[in-house]
Amino acid sequence: MFIKKMTPILGLFALVNTLCFLFMESMPYFNYYFIIVVNTMLIFTAFLSYIRILKMDKNNPNAMIRSVMLGTLLKMGVFAIAALIYAKTQQVKVGIPTLLVCMGIYLLYAWLEIRLATKKN
Repeated sequence: MFIKKMTPILGLFALVNTLCFLFMESMPYFNYYFIIVVNTMLIFTAFLSYIRILKMDKNNPNAMIRSVMLGTLLKMGVFAIAALIYAKTQQVKVGIPTLLVCMGIYLLYAWLEIRLATKKN
């Protein structure tokens, strides 16, 4: 049941990693390793958010809003911390295009999380 519900998130994870490996040679202005690391961290936070959503009271709309907002904030924090740590520890620049791609991936994960949280089952 857990894997069946997480299929869209697992599909997004697989799609992003596949695209990174396919275009790694043809578009060198993106830092694909950084994108893969951020994608991996975002899927782990999506799993934690989904587990938290499963444990919340479905009849309390305030709890649902708090849970979804906390998950979104957690993902944003992970993304920002990863960008700062990578920029400080690596000699290679991350670059604005790479950060914009990672931000787009973050928005996709947030949208999927909200869609899964509000789905009536």
